[in-house]
Amino acid sequence: MYGPRVALWAVGVASFAWLVLPLLTDWAIGLPPTPVICLLFALVVLCPAAAQLLARRHKERQERTWYAENFASFEEFRGSVDCAAVLRIRETRGVGRALLEVRRQYPSVPLKVAARLVREL
Repeated sequence: MYGPRVALWAVGVASFAWLVLPLLTDWAIGLPPTPVICLLFALVVLCPAAAQLLARRHKERQERTWYAENFASFEEFRGSVDCAAVLRIRETRGVGRALLEVRRQYPSVPLKVAARLVREL
């Protein structure tokens, strides 16, 4: 998974360097033509954004796979969580802190499942 992400980041950084270095130095290459500048600017913005989107989707896919492998149903997951502690935190510190507690107990649980658990307590 890291290969495409690194490649996209490399294209973004190289495009940025090609845009900025001629402006900062006395290189003989000069500035590229306007359509090339527009293309490079698009690469500078879009390539890192696409890399991070791919990484996020990969992480979510891994979380769903882990959850499906370890728990047959939501009720089984609910039974394994320390619900009393999560409920106490939700009542005293709020829903966000309770959600963080569930994610602390099970770091690989999908966010939707953790939010459902906190909401249904």
